[in-house]
Amino acid sequence: MKYRVVAFDLDGTLLNSQGEILPSSIEAINAARAKGAKVILVTGRHHTAVKPYYHQLQLDTPIICCNGTYIYDVAGDSTPVANPFTWQQARKVIDTAEQLGIHLLMYTRDQMTFTEFNPHMRKFSQWVAQCPENVRPNLQQISSFYAPLANRQAIWKFVISHPDRALMESAVAQLPSEQFSCEWSWVDRVDVANNGNSKGGRLLELLKSWNVDPQQVIAFGDNHNDISMLTAVGLGVAMGNAEADVKAQAKLITTDNDQNGIQQVLAKYL
Repeated sequence: MKYRVVAFDLDGTLLNSQGEILPSSIEAINAARAKGAKVILVTGRHHTAVKPYYHQLQLDTPIICCNGTYIYDVAGDSTPVANPFTWQQARKVIDTAEQLGIHLLMYTRDQMTFTEFNPHMRKFSQWVAQCPENVRPNLQQISSFYAPLANRQAIWKFVISHPDRALMESAVAQLPSEQFSCEWSWVDRVDVANNGNSKGGRLLELLKSWNVDPQQVIAFGDNHNDISMLTAVGLGVAMGNAEADVKAQAKLITTDNDQNGIQQVLAKYL
C-alpha cells in the first residue's frame, strides 16, 4: 500500500508535552513530503492557533479545524467548507455554561474569545504572547459572549471546562446529541461543535476532493476527538500517551509524544 496523505492531530500528538514539534518529527514530515505525500493538520484548534506550527512546517495544504467544523484555506484566508452553530445553538451553550458556572471559550470566525481567566487560559495566553507577531493567535478577552451573537459572527466551537467531572457531565447532558457534537479533548475539557462535525468526516470529504482513497492515509492522534479520524483511514496510529479507548480503536500504537514514534512509523510505512 502506498500512502499518499499523512494527517496529524496537534495537542498530545504532533506536539510534545512542552507544546513543541520534535526535530525528529519535522525531519520525518520533510522526508514524507519529499516522497510526494501530502501532510495535513486535523485539529480541535482554531486556525489562528494552528498557524505558528503550520508556518514552522512550511505546509501548503488546508487545515481541518475545530474537530471538523470547517476547512481553512490559509493562502486565501477563507473557509470553503464550514458548518458553524446556529444562533440558537450558540445561545444554548452559553446559557448552559453560565447556569452551571463552567468556564467557556468561544471560537468566532477570526478569534478565540473568553470572559474570565482560568488556569488553562492563563497558560494559553502566555503561549500566545510568545508567538511571533506575524503568526500570533487571535485571543481576545470580551465582556460578554452575546456580543458576537448580536453581530451575527460565525461561531465555530465552544470549549467548556471545569475540574469537577460530574459538573462537566451535567453540562454535556443538557446539550442534546441531535444538535451538538460533544467530545472530550482533555480530562477536564469538552469541545462542543455543531452536530455532524468530526475530524474523520471532514477528512474523508477533503480526501474525496483530492481523489485519494482513505486506505492510502496515515493518521496520528491521542484523544477521543481523534477516533473518528483514526478509524476512517488505512493506518490509524495512536500515540503511546493516548487514552485507552483511543488505543483500542487504532490499528497501530507508537511511542508517546515526547519520543520519536512519529518518525519511526513514517520511516517504516512511507
